[in-house]
Amino acid sequence: MARKTKDEAERTYHALLNAATALFIKQGIAKTTLNDIATAAGMTRGAVYWHFDNKDAVIRALWDRNAGTLHARFNQELLNLDPENPEQHFRQAIKSIVQNIVSEPELGEAIHIVMHCVEFTDEQTELQRYLRDKRSELHNALEKALTVLQKRKALHTSLSPALLAQGMICYLYGLIHNHLEPGKAVLDLRKNGDALLDLFMDSLFV
Repeated sequence: MARKTKDEAERTYHALLNAATALFIKQGIAKTTLNDIATAAGMTRGAVYWHFDNKDAVIRALWDRNAGTLHARFNQELLNLDPENPEQHFRQAIKSIVQNIVSEPELGEAIHIVMHCVEFTDEQTELQRYLRDKRSELHNALEKALTVLQKRKALHTSLSPALLAQGMICYLYGLIHNHLEPGKAVLDLRKNGDALLDLFMDSLFV
């Protein structure tokens, strides 16, 4: 019986996250209440409050479920470039993460919500700090990978790895943001992602 109860709780948890995803994308976070999420999932108000204290907790759970594992794996790959061919490994890792985002619906939805729905303010909420920490983790991994490449004399720029990492994040975020634009996307990374990434990386490597 305990196992069944645990399984039911897990199904409820995922049903609530799925309902929240659809509502956040359709009408935005501000116009969505926890009661709306419960209703859309066919659950009671008590069910949603059992799992989540507020909408920020829902968004964090969405990120952890849909993007957390890939985010951690990508960072680890950058921190462990193939010593035999670090440039090729770096290129492939960057292309792979972008293709994962455009080909895996749940991952794309989580990133869409973070990029297009979450409001970032000077208030520095717990959710904002959490998401900024994730960006910092990515920056640090990119910086260390670029440091390795610079020491191998694979880069033809004298810019610091820290600045290069920041520039790459801005470029990646711009591509992904436009691909996930609500309505008709202005950019299709399925067709043009690799070419646009090569355009940037060709400017880095010797």
